[in-house]
Amino acid sequence: MTVKYFKELAYEDIGDENKETIIFLHTKLLDKWIWKKQKDKYNQYFNDYHCIFLDLPNHGDSKSNEPFSIGKSSQDIMEFIEYLIESKDIEKINLIGLGLGGSIAIEIMSRNPNLIDNLILSGLEIADFKEDEEDSIIGRLGKTQSKYLNEKPDTFIVKAYLRYFGISKTYFDYMERILDRSIKEEKKIAYESLNYTISDNLFKDDIPNKENILIIFGNKEDLDCTKSAIGLKSIFENAKLVEINKGNHLWNIIDDELFNSTIIDFIKFKHIESSPKVRILE
Repeated sequence: MTVKYFKELAYEDIGDENKETIIFLHTKLLDKWIWKKQKDKYNQYFNDYHCIFLDLPNHGDSKSNEPFSIGKSSQDIMEFIEYLIESKDIEKINLIGLGLGGSIAIEIMSRNPNLIDNLILSGLEIADFKEDEEDSIIGRLGKTQSKYLNEKPDTFIVKAYLRYFGISKTYFDYMERILDRSIKEEKKIAYESLNYTISDNLFKDDIPNKENILIIFGNKEDLDCTKSAIGLKSIFENAKLVEINKGNHLWNIIDDELFNSTIIDFIKFKHIESSPKVRILE
């Protein structure tokens, strides 16, 4: 698949002849490779859609000389979406955000709620308040991490990230890309991700009444993801809230069949089928 660019944003896409688009936004520190199984199963699940697998700013091939921020990333991706609608004659935009990608998707919704047709959020990390960057947990850990990791071989670091994200060593070569980023950049991304707070704009106009929102969390994720999902549901009262039994953060890789069917059923029918793996909390 060829890497394309809109300004500094890098992406791969399939099915650009279709008028309805699905944009996939990955979680923190990783990049568009995490959607490999969605690309591989395109013909089975997504062949009526133009699927775009985007690298967030300061991730993967989306290089930037500016420090990462959710605010700037949201603006950059909004401009990309506006470009798609205006120049590609796109009729509908569906946004799927995993982890940090979900925070950016929420921010886009809060700034321009009419830009997105369906919003699907999984593995959210929403903070109650924003820490001072230098005095934050991430800031303090970064100083220790810099000294500690400099003494460790690259293989140790990559294996540690594979364990953190709960995926197998078959993804070692993909995960190795994380080493291309400096510890300073990594710390900034982690800080932004773990200190995202809901914008006041989300409470304006008719945004909380929207019904085109699916909020997902896995019961094997960090408890903060559960708390964030339930908290967001309290704002979007008409949204669907779904718990994935034994669901991990990267369940799109670990249980791709379930992920793909859940996503496409919501986009097409606004319906989620309850099952032993899928618990609907409404």
